[in-house]
Amino acid sequence: MNFLSYVVLGGFAYAAGWAIRTYVLEKQSDSEQPYTLKHPAVLGYMAGFFIIMLIVSWLIGRYVLGHVTIDLPFIIVNSLVATFVYSFGLNPEKSSYDVPD
Repeated sequence: MNFLSYVVLGGFAYAAGWAIRTYVLEKQSDSEQPYTLKHPAVLGYMAGFFIIMLIVSWLIGRYVLGHVTIDLPFIIVNSLVATFVYSFGLNPEKSSYDVPD
């Protein structure tokens, strides 16, 4: 995979986090605990995305990169980085991303 492929994969991860935040978390009724990255629902979405990315990373390694055996370092690092990017899209703390005047 080249750099552009990783940028596209990161864009998909960010868009997935943004979509979950916009269409799921903001549509739900306000709970007593605000949605932060430590909220149990947000942590659940991140854990689910990590598991999905483990499978996607294995498929990328197997069918795109041609790794015959399971390449654990690639799968784990790729999944962690994608989940980290996903967390930026999922982050409901909008004020921390506002550009100062």
